[in-house]
Amino acid sequence: MNVEKLSVSLPKELVQELNKFMEENAIGDRSKIFQIALRNFLDENEKDDTVVYGIINVVYDEHEASRMFLELQHEYLDRIISTMHLHLNERDCMEAIAVRGTRSELVNLNSKLSQIRGVKKSRLLISYEVR
Repeated sequence: MNVEKLSVSLPKELVQELNKFMEENAIGDRSKIFQIALRNFLDENEKDDTVVYGIINVVYDEHEASRMFLELQHEYLDRIISTMHLHLNERDCMEAIAVRGTRSELVNLNSKLSQIRGVKKSRLLISYEVR
């Protein structure tokens, strides 16, 4: 196996959380956890022309973000397959947006969504690469 060894500095509290998680879930390979986390990070942030399917999960204040949120969705209409809208409380909503497009387009869409005033969280999950 062709591997490289890295050194990573982490706050003590984060290491303690990781160790606790590994112990509770009987996971003995810290490297595997970092590999999965890094792959997920790159999937969510890399910009290339690979066509992918995914979900963008957004939590937002409906009173602050609705107009801009809808305008941006209309701008990316050809990349949005479907949406599911949930009311979390009187103000907050969560939307799951099924998307298809190049990784670059979807990373850009997620970035624009996260910049809208009233958006509390926006995360892109790449689920499938078209080969």
